[in-house]
Amino acid sequence: MKKLIFTSALSLSLLFSISQTQSIDFRVYKPQTQGAHSLQNILQSLVGDGVVLKNYSVSKAWSDEAFGYFEDGKARLGMKKGLLMTTGGITGLCGKNTKPDMSNYTHRTADPNYRTTGNQPVFSSPDLESYIGKNQKTFDAVVIEMDIVPTADSLSFNYVFGSEEYDEFVGSSYNDVFAFFISGKGVEGQVNLAVVPNTKDPVTVNSINNGGTTSYNARPSNPTYYVSNIDGNLGIEYDGMTKLMEIKKAVTPYETYHLKLAIADVGDNAFDSGVLIEGHSIVSYEKSYSVLYSKNETSIDEPYKNLLNALVKEYQTKTNSNISITGHTDNEGEIDFNKELSCKRANEVKAYLMAKGIPENRLVVDCKGETQPAYDNRTDLGKHMNRRVEIKLLGNDAKYVSDKKNETITAQEKSSLINNSPNPFQGQTMINASILTNVKDARIVISDLQGKQIKEIYLLERGNTSVSFDSGNISNGIYLASLVCDGAACGAIKMVLEK
Repeated sequence: MKKLIFTSALSLSLLFSISQTQSIDFRVYKPQTQGAHSLQNILQSLVGDGVVLKNYSVSKAWSDEAFGYFEDGKARLGMKKGLLMTTGGITGLCGKNTKPDMSNYTHRTADPNYRTTGNQPVFSSPDLESYIGKNQKTFDAVVIEMDIVPTADSLSFNYVFGSEEYDEFVGSSYNDVFAFFISGKGVEGQVNLAVVPNTKDPVTVNSINNGGTTSYNARPSNPTYYVSNIDGNLGIEYDGMTKLMEIKKAVTPYETYHLKLAIADVGDNAFDSGVLIEGHSIVSYEKSYSVLYSKNETSIDEPYKNLLNALVKEYQTKTNSNISITGHTDNEGEIDFNKELSCKRANEVKAYLMAKGIPENRLVVDCKGETQPAYDNRTDLGKHMNRRVEIKLLGNDAKYVSDKKNETITAQEKSSLINNSPNPFQGQTMINASILTNVKDARIVISDLQGKQIKEIYLLERGNTSVSFDSGNISNGIYLASLVCDGAACGAIKMVLEK
């Protein structure tokens, strides 16, 4: 079966045709070169308050079925739209789970040289193989890398993991897993952020489930965070999904961080898995507060009013920052009732903050109901902690954007590559560039001295900018970084990799 690893890389140079497939309210769109569902716009739509997307990179070219954009009008997974990445094909996901073992071999179809046996499987992910260990091989990997700049000291975003490996292969070696790696200031090496809440355990088929149904005889593991889809009520093909999960990480404001999103099959290329990342959920924030509630209550207890008063004082020191207010419940009661209850709680907090002078247009309300538990609903304490409204004082990228517009570009007469540091380097290096403001399309192409392309990185920032280049599994040697601006060469530098 497969294991899942999720890495995504996007290429605007590929001529993707747009395609919409729908299942009642669940729709998917294959990426296109331009328009609302271009790869750049899909990634940009993930970024919310306080985060700047600097660039993104493409490691390989896959079938245009491997990733795309999704919409769910009913928000059954707790989110309405975002990025979908799979080890198979996205259009096959639209349906009420009509197949118990869906395997869309879109990667194999896209590459006539695709191999499923041997020591060098096509579309493997060295990062994921190193992470899961035990000499396990990966297949059908999709990798997206991007550099972001948070403008506050905490980073978060939301995702859901689903798989056809549920429930038959729970407890087996076909333990589908994915990773959201981060590297940058304050992070030692490369760290996976996709872990089971309140643990360091990676999110996998074996770590979140309701037990196995076959000879593996696996017992349930963290079932609070698992949703069975055997009856197809989620409007998507996967047999099982996680609840909506939140990633949180302390960061240093205004520093560049490298994100690597990776997913792949493990062991073989059968049975698809995927990750859905919520749109506009990649945010940075300075302060986070939680208001807790008794069962079915919506009123704010006095101690939490004092906490909200402290938030108001903190807000008054900020300029044009937004505040997110997200309501949650435990899992007791009907789904629709809990959704309404979470909205009542969130709107009560909104009304309180407005009464204290915070403008309504600075308050962003969301209602998750029971879709995003932060604690184990099998215990009374866990249920109490899940009956909450989370409030975040969001970062503001206005100053960063303004400074970029006003900065003096190093090479006024033309765009250019400046250098890479360190050089020679091991593992990762920063490539520094200067891009004129009138350049529409800028990219850095990494190639070896024989001209073989290794990676293509699309630059979204203008002015002085930097790009993180992760050498991955390429060998020692000299590599060429070439800057291309609106189709014309703008210079090159040599980089020396020493492992």
